[in-house]
Amino acid sequence: MRQKTVMSEQRTDSATYCSTTVQSQDEDRWLACGYASGAKQRALFALYAFQIELRRIPGAVSEPALGEIRLQWWREAFDEIRSGKPVRAHPVVEEIAETGLASETYAALIDGAIDAAAYPLYGEGFADIEALEQWLMSADGAIDAMGVKILGGDQELADIAKKAGSGFALAREGRGLAPNLAEQVADRAKVIAENTRQVLAKASADVTPALLHLALTKLYAARAGKAFPIRKRLKMFSAMAFGRF
Repeated sequence: MRQKTVMSEQRTDSATYCSTTVQSQDEDRWLACGYASGAKQRALFALYAFQIELRRIPGAVSEPALGEIRLQWWREAFDEIRSGKPVRAHPVVEEIAETGLASETYAALIDGAIDAAAYPLYGEGFADIEALEQWLMSADGAIDAMGVKILGGDQELADIAKKAGSGFALAREGRGLAPNLAEQVADRAKVIAENTRQVLAKASADVTPALLHLALTKLYAARAGKAFPIRKRLKMFSAMAFGRF
């Protein structure tokens, strides 16, 4: 009985860790998760916490090789879960195991996101807006595509979310990622948002929580990536209630 209680407490602690990490590091996706519930919400929190862990790596290491070691650690953590080995003692890994994110269904997207996370380690920058967009599709868009699949969306919607995710990341973070492309970021983000808007608006209510942050792309583009805490809540509610992306 005591063992079951301890295991239950560990699961609760790892779930809380993921939700609070997302709340503090990515409020947009945290707010979107508020429209999901139960196991699906928990899986989204685990997914976004994993994304945050990848984002932290470049700033936490002093040389690329050390970052590559950390990325390999994540690859091995997923492989161990898939093969039924003991789960590593890390709250995000524990939630990944608990919520099924290590399933082969998501393997290609997860592997792509981990591989993409290596690029910033080398400080090479981006030569043009197309290169930045393509990288963001793998690094951020893949996470959004996976969110769609977690909530039961089909492959077509996942593909659109992957594209829309690159636009959202461009609008919110593109200027910081590629200062040399700052003048092109907003326009490209707006084009992506417009090209994906109609498909996102038709998503079912069950899947929409994985998409809500994408409704903020044009607002971030218009504000040079600056936050707008009240308006974004209203915009996300409008997207959820009326499909206004």
